[in-house]
Amino acid sequence: MQADTGEMEGEAPAKGVGKVRLKTLADLDRRTLAARAVFERRSAFASDLGGDDQLSAMQKELVDSAAMLGAMREDAAASWLSGEPTDLMEFQALVKAQRQIIADLGLKRVARDITDHLEDYRRTA
Repeated sequence: MQADTGEMEGEAPAKGVGKVRLKTLADLDRRTLAARAVFERRSAFASDLGGDDQLSAMQKELVDSAAMLGAMREDAAASWLSGEPTDLMEFQALVKAQRQIIADLGLKRVARDITDHLEDYRRTA
């Protein structure tokens, strides 16, 4: 690997003048089934942890990873159930990796703080 090229071993050369553009989840077309599966999981995981606005940057990274691994795991399971060849070692690795991240985040649901909303409700009631 050449340190000054921005390329990783085994990858095709970068297009353009050597600029590397990293993709993010925000770059995904949210109309695809795969993207919807990831974002629905991400939203559910964040909600279980008290809401996206309550997550630290590190927790958001873990939630993104857990959501992605969950979608990949579900795809592998669906492939196996439909009779397609499936790498069971890869499936097991996805399950194990997602379980570890979820354990790191905490398996208990966190109640969302609604104090401000409750005060607004009391004022209007």
